[in-house]
Amino acid sequence: MIALFFRSERSLSSFFQTPLCWLLGLLLVCLALGAAFRLCLRRLQRAYQTRLQLLAERERVAVSLHDTLLQSMQGMILRFQSVGHRLAADSAERAAIEQILDQADEVLAEGRHQILALRVPVVYGDKLSQAFAAAGQSLQEQFDTPFHMVISGDPAPVNGDRAEEIYAIVREALYNAFQHAQASEIELELVYGCEFLSLHVRDDGKGMIELPPKLAALNPRAAGMAGSLQVRSLPQQGTEVILKVPGEVCYQTPRHTGWRHRIAAWLRRS
Repeated sequence: MIALFFRSERSLSSFFQTPLCWLLGLLLVCLALGAAFRLCLRRLQRAYQTRLQLLAERERVAVSLHDTLLQSMQGMILRFQSVGHRLAADSAERAAIEQILDQADEVLAEGRHQILALRVPVVYGDKLSQAFAAAGQSLQEQFDTPFHMVISGDPAPVNGDRAEEIYAIVREALYNAFQHAQASEIELELVYGCEFLSLHVRDDGKGMIELPPKLAALNPRAAGMAGSLQVRSLPQQGTEVILKVPGEVCYQTPRHTGWRHRIAAWLRRS
């Protein structure tokens, strides 16, 4: 009996050392990895579908607000303007109506801005500059202020979540410049550097003494990306808002920072 036990023990040991056993083990490992990969893929697909549904809902709400609330408000403003024109030019009532209409125009502009924020464009990868160009064009038409964009360095794909956050911060800086700077021109420069992605919003307007609350609220958002937000302004000489985000945080693939690549990038720019 003991001899039979040892004989069976040796046969099991020899079986586990055979190539067939190793192949079976490798097959089980492959099956487990395949199952894990399919599970991860399904989770990514569900997250992607959820995101598409969210964007579709935001687009629906934005269109509804534009077609109902803003259009109705625009109609009311026009009616108040017609009433005001019937009053004497030097009357207190007309002055009050014109003041109310100025406030209504500001509210209407802010409403358009919020709707633009709802209608988030596709900013993934290398489409960040396209999204900024579209936003600048829309603001140019809304405020009748010239806008142009400059791209420096070698454009690189940006991570999706970071791209959306960068877009939201710079869009707010652009809107502030268009609405308050009283500028004759507004410029946005994207600098794709090795160490940082830098974005500069410049205007030649009236400048500012204190930082507006909306711009101040952008500092924590920039810090959330390990980035920084600077505001440089001089009275009657314009304002520059600078957002810098580390490349290792925002770029999809790391960029080389050696001296050879820096010289090559400089030569391509020149």
